[in-house]
Amino acid sequence: MPICRGNPVAGDIGTVVEGLHRMESNKDSAVKIACCIPEELLEALRDAARDAAVDLAVEEKPNVSGLIGFTDENAVDCVLYEVKKNKAAQKDYVKLCGSGAKHHTPILLLADNDVCEKLRGEIQEAGYSYVYVMANTSKMLFHAVAGLVRAHRVEGTLRSVNQRLVEVVEDHARAMHESEELYRFLFNACSDAIMVLEVDRNGANGVLKEVNEVAVKWFGYVRDHGAEFSLKQLFSFSNHNKASNKVDSILKRKEMFFETMMQRKDGTKIPVEVITRTFALEGERYRVIILARLFDHSTPGQGKDEASEDYRFMASQTGLLMYDGNLKTQQMILGGAVAEITGYPAQQIMRLGMKGWRERIVSEDYHRVVATINHATRKLDKYEVEYRIVHKSGDIRYIEDHGVVLPDESGTAVRILGTMKDITLRVQAEEQRQRLENELQHSQRLESLGVLAGGIAHDFNNILAGIIGLTDLALREVPVDTFVHEDLTEVLQAANRAKELVRQILAFSRQSGQERSPIYLHIVAREVIKLLSASLPPNIEIIDCADVHSGAVLANAAQMYQVITNFSTNAAQAMVNKSGTIEVRVQDIDLDENDARKYPGLKPGPYVQLSVMDSGHGMSESVLARVFDPFFTTKGPGEGTGMGLAVVHGIITDHGGAVSAMSKLGAGSRFDAFLPRIAGVQVEENGPQESLPKGHERILFVDDDAAVLHFAESALPRLGFKVTMCRDGEEGLNTFLQHAVDFDLVITDQIMPKMSGLDLAKEIHLNSPRMPIILFTGFSDEILPSVLAESGIREVVFKPIITKDLIKAIRRAVDQDRKPASPPKNP
Repeated sequence: MPICRGNPVAGDIGTVVEGLHRMESNKDSAVKIACCIPEELLEALRDAARDAAVDLAVEEKPNVSGLIGFTDENAVDCVLYEVKKNKAAQKDYVKLCGSGAKHHTPILLLADNDVCEKLRGEIQEAGYSYVYVMANTSKMLFHAVAGLVRAHRVEGTLRSVNQRLVEVVEDHARAMHESEELYRFLFNACSDAIMVLEVDRNGANGVLKEVNEVAVKWFGYVRDHGAEFSLKQLFSFSNHNKASNKVDSILKRKEMFFETMMQRKDGTKIPVEVITRTFALEGERYRVIILARLFDHSTPGQGKDEASEDYRFMASQTGLLMYDGNLKTQQMILGGAVAEITGYPAQQIMRLGMKGWRERIVSEDYHRVVATINHATRKLDKYEVEYRIVHKSGDIRYIEDHGVVLPDESGTAVRILGTMKDITLRVQAEEQRQRLENELQHSQRLESLGVLAGGIAHDFNNILAGIIGLTDLALREVPVDTFVHEDLTEVLQAANRAKELVRQILAFSRQSGQERSPIYLHIVAREVIKLLSASLPPNIEIIDCADVHSGAVLANAAQMYQVITNFSTNAAQAMVNKSGTIEVRVQDIDLDENDARKYPGLKPGPYVQLSVMDSGHGMSESVLARVFDPFFTTKGPGEGTGMGLAVVHGIITDHGGAVSAMSKLGAGSRFDAFLPRIAGVQVEENGPQESLPKGHERILFVDDDAAVLHFAESALPRLGFKVTMCRDGEEGLNTFLQHAVDFDLVITDQIMPKMSGLDLAKEIHLNSPRMPIILFTGFSDEILPSVLAESGIREVVFKPIITKDLIKAIRRAVDQDRKPASPPKNP
């Protein structure tokens, strides 16, 4: 059955048809003749052509030599020549007829009536089929010429068409020969067995037409005896009906792919992969069957042993474990990278058989793996499954298992062949990638919420600045032993609790801007434990496990106090109405690369680890996943803000550390914080507070919040200061420029309409470089010291604040002119 590359004739047939159309279209083209005839005949010819609307081109020549020379160099439709009675003229016409044979050009000889018959006889005798004779009269001359020209043109077109058809047939024969050679080469060079069957239209019956050398070698038949070859002989079925049904199903379907056992002439069996398809060619239907040989243990001889050894070596070098299992005996043959994947020698596992292998599968994966292989066994199909096994070392290894189920001669599953690959590193890399992706999403969510929290905190600070400041002033004016003083004290305490909440929000948004210094976490932890011991219910025991020799960290003490308090409070709330323990542990730890990978953002190195563990009710996986989300709480309304652990996350991350949580329902929880450990530091102790003197300076106070302005207008004049109030930056700048000599100090808010506090400070500093400026803001976005110095800002004070702290800042800013300058403070 040749394999054709297409029909090379189709395009050329079109060329032939186009030539026939050109022949028809040439009917009306100009007629070219060469002649040597009397003038009266030529004129009569021209007149007749003109009457018939024929374009006639005439080339007159005086003699035969002129006609021969012209027609040798030019193509004409007809040659006209008058034969005269003299002997010389009769010899000339013979020359003309001889030369005309080269061009196949019709020649019309004109002669007297008594000469015409003689000429016809001579021409017929000479065999000049293209030479014609007629009487030299003008009556029928045009019609004769027209008939000769039409016949000549038709003959010329048919001649070229015949030539092209010959070329087309030659090209087609050459292409068929090349296709046949290519087909034969591929057919015989293929390493798989190929059989070609001719089938009927229904595909129910097939006759084996051709087999390649590989098929003859595999099945043991002689190629010359292909007529004895039957496809039903090849299928390994003891039941003849089963073999017939199998063959019939192959022949009926257009395309199929399956695996089965084929039988050699000597009765031995070969596992093969079958690919088959039907083709229609020249009215006949052919079925091509390709048989690819599967891994086979049954091939006798030394060649098999060498091939198996090569395969095992290749499998071990590529990290593959190769197996062959018998489903009836439950025996298992292993090869390749057995020791690398399992930790055991191949012989030790083979002694245990398939049952022993199943025992190595992790229990959570066992039923899924068995179900997958059982399904493939019922379908006699391939399978692919990933699962975990226990390595000899006790480690868990991830396995990718690819296999196929093979039947015996009765069609029952009897063997499974396959390979396994250790994909532990790939799975771990994917888990790490997923963990980092989750951390990134979590960080982005916290960052976006942090921006929102920072804006909210600014507004809260403006409100609290008025409440705290004015309440502090009111307490100074009210006797201590009155109900009013008691009520105002409660108001101030509530305002301070709100202040702490805002501080938590700012810590979460990473905009707290608080100073950091070397501190020992174990000291802060013991202070928190001392406070909590007095406030916790008696059924909860708090255990101090802080290592007093643990190292120092660079941190803000108040924030560390808040971290430990939030961890401990969260632990106590997990043991409401039940007894339990809280253990607070501080210790040094050195993280290597493997440990650091567990905590995104950390690098290998020395750290101080803070751990708070409780014996409470624990958390589910869903709660644990969101435990550091802001405003997330499992408590009822009014019982918690959901900010405690989110604030911890923000503080520790801002300090270059990391936090983690572990918990299980009914087994308690553990929270860890890691902070970079520093060495060679000495922690300073806080000295006694200085007394606060009064003042007499003239202050320009700029703020857009009415409560803050009211606080300043009420508090500062009582201490001797003179205050001028402005509600925005532009008003403050205009007031200063008009009365610059009337002010000793400028206090300005940062975020205001029309002009920010920083821009106002720059303008004032440009006009009065020695004017002290305090930035009094409720938004704690950190400003670089260089920017503060360029703007003339000497102090940065954060809202809310009580009167004595504001006075301290005023004294520091004003008194700088009395001592060497120092950089502005930006807490």
